[in-house]
Amino acid sequence: MFTRWSLKFVIGLMFVLVGLLPVMAQEEMPPLPGDLVLGDLGAPRGLAFDANRNLLVAVAGTGGETSFTLPGPDGEQPVNAGLSGRVVSIAPDGTASDRIAGLPSYAFPMETGGVYRIIPHGESLWLLFSGTGSGNTGAFWADSIVEYNADTLVVKTVINLNNFEAIHDPDGNGYDTNVADIAWGADGTLYIVDAGGNDLLSWTAEGGLQLVHAWTDNPVPTSIEVAENGDLYIGFLGAGMAPGAGKIEHWSGGEMVETFSGLNTVTDILLDGDTLYAVQLTVFTDQGPGPGSVVMVTADGVTPVAEGLIAPFGIAQGTDGALYVTFGTLAFAPGMTGGVVKLDM
Repeated sequence: MFTRWSLKFVIGLMFVLVGLLPVMAQEEMPPLPGDLVLGDLGAPRGLAFDANRNLLVAVAGTGGETSFTLPGPDGEQPVNAGLSGRVVSIAPDGTASDRIAGLPSYAFPMETGGVYRIIPHGESLWLLFSGTGSGNTGAFWADSIVEYNADTLVVKTVINLNNFEAIHDPDGNGYDTNVADIAWGADGTLYIVDAGGNDLLSWTAEGGLQLVHAWTDNPVPTSIEVAENGDLYIGFLGAGMAPGAGKIEHWSGGEMVETFSGLNTVTDILLDGDTLYAVQLTVFTDQGPGPGSVVMVTADGVTPVAEGLIAPFGIAQGTDGALYVTFGTLAFAPGMTGGVVKLDM
């Protein structure tokens, strides 16, 4: 989920939040905003509804029993790998089952690489598999987008971003790729944001991968939405993951026309008509980074929707208008898991 330069921030964030856990435990853990839909998930990430109103959740997993080391920003880092990644399907009646199981999961000290997003589209399921920057090259389907037949789960298409980044390096910052999100234009063009490569790509079956735009100041694009009129909205963690560095850019006709700034570590966005929501992995206070939130974003500012979420990540909207958000995408204490919460609007 994070690129090489941000791992030190993640370590600092973990120390702050882990330090809060004993205090919260003594006073009772604060209640989750909204209603818990499903808990006990290892590193839940993106989520989306399919045509049958099932809520699909990408779960990166908890690694496994195979141990090895990989190069990291400060030397070798241990990895525990296994097949604990999965896609969980939550039926309208709340029943949960595995839609796809046995997917590769790479548990690093600070986070888990593997299944990143699950996005139904037409008769297909599109899965995004993340690595962790350049530290996990060669991993099975790392930093790839995989199209499955939704009924048979036969693999139809594999789009690999590693080779594109290795050849082109659009942001000029050296090899670093981490596929983050996808969305479709009305003409069938697939738009892709690469958090490690700091770029926006397009893909068609005929033309393959094409560069649309690259950001050279390392803002880390994490999420994308396509409006009904074809405009693009792109969310960013923010350069250095500094307080207030998160943002959402609005692009129209190939030009950036508006920026919603002053946000914190945006991991996902949702466009509901003219209403724009953002998930903030963490919110900065005078005491440093703390629990994250869901906010509504307009040109006039930011309005909190839900606060006090530990490491939230993905957002989706049900047919009833409720918002569904994954939390616990990073494990800040041994055995800590995450889940999905429902926010009635």
